[in-house]
Amino acid sequence: MKNFRILLFVVAASLFAACDDAIDIKQPSELLPEDTFETIADLQLGLNGVYGAVGGESAILFTSIFTDEVRVGVANGGQGVGDGGLSFLLNSNSGSAESIWVNNYTVINFANRLILGSQNVEITEEEQGVFNDVIAQARALRAYAHIQLLTYFSTDMKDDNAPGVIAVDFVPTTDQKLPRNTNGEVYTLINSDLDFADANLISQSNPARTYISKDVITAIRARLAAYRGQYTEAEGYADLLIAKPTAYGLATFGTYNPANPVNTAANSNYYRVFRDLSVPAAQGEVIFKLDRVSSGSTGNFYQAWSSVNSSTSGGAFFEVSTALFNRLAENDVRRIVVVDPSSYLTGFTVRPVGKYAGSDNINLLNDVKVFRISEMYLIKAEAMASRGDFAGVAAQINRIRLARFTNASGRDIATPASAQEAWAAILNERRVELAFEGHRYIDIKRLGAFANAGIDRVNSECQQFDACSLNLTDHRWTLPVPRAELSANPNIQQNPGYNN
Repeated sequence: MKNFRILLFVVAASLFAACDDAIDIKQPSELLPEDTFETIADLQLGLNGVYGAVGGESAILFTSIFTDEVRVGVANGGQGVGDGGLSFLLNSNSGSAESIWVNNYTVINFANRLILGSQNVEITEEEQGVFNDVIAQARALRAYAHIQLLTYFSTDMKDDNAPGVIAVDFVPTTDQKLPRNTNGEVYTLINSDLDFADANLISQSNPARTYISKDVITAIRARLAAYRGQYTEAEGYADLLIAKPTAYGLATFGTYNPANPVNTAANSNYYRVFRDLSVPAAQGEVIFKLDRVSSGSTGNFYQAWSSVNSSTSGGAFFEVSTALFNRLAENDVRRIVVVDPSSYLTGFTVRPVGKYAGSDNINLLNDVKVFRISEMYLIKAEAMASRGDFAGVAAQINRIRLARFTNASGRDIATPASAQEAWAAILNERRVELAFEGHRYIDIKRLGAFANAGIDRVNSECQQFDACSLNLTDHRWTLPVPRAELSANPNIQQNPGYNN
């Protein structure tokens, strides 16, 4: 896994690296896109490489540590302290910003090389549909990577004229120094890619949930529209997926007994979703996830929150924060998903992160859930809040809570009395439902001012870092362009508040 990530970094870095004579020489063994792809089978193998480059772990880890999802764990040896995440230290040298930047441009690079190489593939009339489908998936992944970049590096996704990121729909040469495009220019490319994908994808939905389908395109559009504040469009796309309960129904608590979570957790369908176990088709919930398979004896989240495993004795570097834990009711099945069930045996004095406990008999190896149906309900709730339908907000949130609570005690929220209360209810529910899935940072950035709420840490867990809150107008709600990009590309523009 580590070697693979290093290789991705090197390939992606070549996008904007400074020109070098040794690089400019065409080596006899050099494999160019036009030489790599000769058949449909070659393209499908190349597409697997694009999927393999799509990451989610870096954003999840950054979000969990920088915001309010974790506290220092019992086995912490300086993690999150030295690199500044817990103390809000964020600058152009930050590894998290560089990782998110490089990972997404790697996806774009791989997709562009596949698309370029496809021009040399001779196909029959019978192969045209499969050919278009491969290119459609590659372009959808390219669009998703551009969206991820805008999410973290654009100062305001609602402003089309604000600085965006570098929109790349070609294979750049090593001497090109590309400036940032505006958000609007990047959106034009994204929408072109999504339109092509929607028109050319073969599959409406994908049973394995690990490949791009038309339903995934709908989910991408719903999230992007919500991030842009275009709530009429966002609600329309969300409704298309909500209307498919037999494919994306909410996973329930099953026969879960909160009095004995260690022995009965596997009977909860919601718990099983996050352990990559089978659930009834009508409780599939996941719209799209990144398939993670064993590459050895460790998982994709190995030594992220814990050194050995997610149990209380597994060496927790980070634990679920007290503020987040206090929002998890005893009769809420999300409690034993967010927090590892072994915590029950210790009275929750040690609370390891439980969402990535393991699968395939490998500790800390799990598929990364990118889109789930509960997010669509919450996007619909945002649309309702934007037009003052506070009863509708409560109804959407309560639809999720009905599937998560084992009984009615404390389950339903009351109808908010004001817009601020409505947005706060949405932000609070997203905090619990989407915890450790990479949403909290951007959710506070885009919804915090409406809800009058920001980072929520208890004093005993943040005073030592002098970092208990971060003003909602602080520049650190947008990531800095990484130092590596700034050094190689004199035409790039840094975000406000960061010294180059």
